Amino acid sequence: MTRGVAIVLGTVFLVLGLGTGYLMVTHPQGLNPSWPLGMALLAPAAFTLGGLHLVAQGLGWSSFSAAMLKAIAVCFLAIANWAAFFTARVPCVQTASFFGVPILRRYPSEAECRGSFQAIVEFLDAVVVLFFVALAWHRRRSRRVGPAR
Repeated sequence: MTRGVAIVLGTVFLVLGLGTGYLMVTHPQGLNPSWPLGMALLAPAAFTLGGLHLVAQGLGWSSFSAAMLKAIAVCFLAIANWAAFFTARVPCVQTASFFGVPILRRYPSEAECRGSFQAIVEFLDAVVVLFFVALAWHRRRSRRVGPAR
């Protein structure tokens, strides 16, 4: 992607994220009541951060761009954890399809849906924690060894 395209797309995502967040704050009537406004605002915040990431890529600010990617990951993890552990309802439909055509459809109980969703989110949380533990271990080990002579 060229620098100009990244800046234009980033600006579009930035405006969309800020506009959606503004509309959510000024007109909260249609929002899910089991989601506090702060948690609901993480979705447009991720869009806004994505726009900032693209603009930073276009301008060549790699460290700022990397920070925006980390912030987006935190937004997505917070949204997934809130949805799995703190929402009132977790409806789901299980579908078996063949080339996009649904063949079988099943509506499991809400407890089964919540349990499956929580297991998936717990696995993702464990992967993230293990990644950061491995990263810290690697940094600690490389600091102890020191530079090669």
